[in-house]
Amino acid sequence: MRGNTFAINTEHVLPGTPAGVRTARALTTATLAGHYPAPVVDTAQLCVSEAVTNALRHTHSGDPGGTVVLRLYTLTLGASLYIDVQDQGPLKPDDRPRVSEHAADSVAEGGRGLYLIHELTRYWMYIPGSGRGCLCLTLSTAPAPTPATSDRGPQVAA
Repeated sequence: MRGNTFAINTEHVLPGTPAGVRTARALTTATLAGHYPAPVVDTAQLCVSEAVTNALRHTHSGDPGGTVVLRLYTLTLGASLYIDVQDQGPLKPDDRPRVSEHAADSVAEGGRGLYLIHELTRYWMYIPGSGRGCLCLTLSTAPAPTPATSDRGPQVAA
């Protein structure tokens, strides 16, 4: 049996600027296109965009000269894509990302980024560190199960 190795394993240090967000989106698409269907690539691109934008708004990565580290990786065995967005630590000590209770509200002015990530990923967590933090996302790359065409039980072909 063949061992589980990285099929994709990239790391990019990006400027903590709006141009860095654009670059993160472009790198995500370029890295994943050809490996995954368009819906997976689109979901990953949206999650990366929101995660990097949040890092710029809420951490020292958005300070002048700040950076964000984007990692994309997946294993040859398995149906998951892993995305890490490492920042340079929160602006407020002990601040952690959280989903706003009003994020789904259609009139809310903000707070939707992490809500989108929460809804689109299989799993996410924030790992704090000394002078840094990492938002870790896991996306499913397996095809969605097809809905049953009938609730009458198994059908037998004639």
